[in-house]
This record gives sequence, C-alpha cells and structure tokens, in this order.
Amino acid sequence: MSVALRTALALYPARYRRDRGEEIAEVFADVTAGAGRLATAREALDLAAYGLRMRTGLTATALGGRLLAVGAPLLAGTLVGLSVLPRLGDERMFQVKHAARAGLGAPWGELAGNLALLGLAVVPVLLALAAASGAWRAARVLGAGVALLAAVRLADIAAGLEGPDGWNAWLFFCDATAVVPYLVGGALLAAAPAELLEPRGRADRLLILAGAAAGFAVTRAQGGYSTRNLMDGWWPVALLLVPLVLMLFAARERLLPAALGLALLPLTAAFSLFSLWEQVGGMWRLAPAALLVAATLLLAARLLAGGRRSGAPGV
Repeated sequence: MSVALRTALALYPARYRRDRGEEIAEVFADVTAGAGRLATAREALDLAAYGLRMRTGLTATALGGRLLAVGAPLLAGTLVGLSVLPRLGDERMFQVKHAARAGLGAPWGELAGNLALLGLAVVPVLLALAAASGAWRAARVLGAGVALLAAVRLADIAAGLEGPDGWNAWLFFCDATAVVPYLVGGALLAAAPAELLEPRGRADRLLILAGAAAGFAVTRAQGGYSTRNLMDGWWPVALLLVPLVLMLFAARERLLPAALGLALLPLTAAFSLFSLWEQVGGMWRLAPAALLVAATLLLAARLLAGGRRSGAPGV
C-alpha cells in the first residue's frame, strides 16, 4: 500500500476503514494502474477529501451535507449582503478606497492585504452570479477563493499589529470581526456536496436574494462591523442566538429555516461575541455563559432529534 493511499485512508473513520479499507485499496490500485504521478495524486486527494467529509459529517447523505446544500444559495446571498456600499457611513469603504487608490503601487508589505481586501469586494458578487446562473461548480471554487482571500486579509491584519509593545490581541479580534464572515461563509459554501447542488433556477435566485437581504440587514444592524457601533444590552445576544435557534430546526429535518440560521451565523457570531466581550469585561467572564448556552442548545438538539425518531413510523 502506497504512502498516499495510507494517508488518505487514515482520514476515514476507523470502523469504515476496517470494513471497507481493503476494498478501497483494491479499487484505488485498479484505477491508478499505469497512471502517472499526477493522476495518482489526484485520486489520492479525492479519496482523502471524501474521508474528511465522512469525518465531519458533510457527505451527501449526512445531515450536515444536506444542510449545506440547502443553504448554499442563502450563503451565496449573505456573502453579497456583506458588501461594502458607499454613502452608508461604513468605515470599510474607506479601507477599500485606500486599497484601490494604492493599487499595485502599494508598499510590498501592504500589497497582499490590499489585494485581498479588493478581492473580497468583488469575488462574492461573482460567486452570487455564478450561483444564480446554476454554475455551482464555479460558485464552490469562488467560495474557496473568498475563504482564501479572507485568510490572507487576516494574516495581513495580524502582521500589521506587531509593534514595540508586542502584539495587540484586542485590535486583532476587533478588525477580524469584519473578515471572519467571509472566511467562514466562503468555506461553508465550498464544502457543500457537489452532487446535491443542482440548478433550480428561480428557486435558487429567490433564496440568493433573500440571503442578500438578510445579510445586508444584519450587517447594517452591526454598523458595518465598526467599533464605533459595538452593541450594548441584549442586541448582540439576539443576533447570536436567533441563528443558533434556527439551526435547531435541522434536528427535525426542517432544513430551510436551519439553513437560514447557518447562513446568518457567520455574519453575526464574531461581532456579537466581541460586543459581549466588551460588555462583560473579558473573555473569561464571558466563557461560563457561553458554555451554558452551548450546553443548552446541544441538549435541545438532542431532545428534538429524539422526538423525531420516536415519532417516526415503525419505531
């Protein structure tokens, strides 16, 4: 057994590997017999990718994979809803304008971050257009591109905060709240099972528009992720809990409301948590409440899933 095959098989759950490992190895040997290194590597990567899907529950038959497929048009829309628009007092517009004016003449240390910022202003629109036209393969590739651009932007932010007094974690998390939605939203869309993403014409376009409207609404509610608009009171709690509660519908196989929650959570989680962090005065003070809410939601999901199984025919 080759190193590539052993590595790929290691990503599969142990039980599946015991039951089907030999069969997979035989098929892999047949498919790659006489093939070049590039073809063999591609087959090994495909095998490894499916192993990761099984590990994470994102196969086409698993609940997570089906939820991502239903939510893909909404995710495409919410990424557009994040767009930086003029005349709204959005501080992100000043950053985009600065990056556009600098262009390729920006200092070498700023160039990658500026290009990533400009890319995040354009690529989500291309992604939504691809999704609206039914080109889901292109949309998934663009989703991965959005996540990569966001990762580059985060790295640029982190590098720019290194000073004589050390690295400023508060400023990093503050600036990261505007980038994390792109990172998570793009990655989720890219992870949707390709075999479930079939063009549905008008239905997809309506969901994309709904996602864009919802994304724009929550982005404006958060003031464009500006620290001048850090939320007080129960508003950040609501923006954090509403998507999480919507996702509980997945436990009863009601995937559309759950998909809406999944699409909105990347937009609200980071900024809401940061606002709550500021309210309570530190992460450690916030942690007990966050753990309690997480435990409550997990218990609710288990109870709902148990209720669905007990009510199923023949059970």
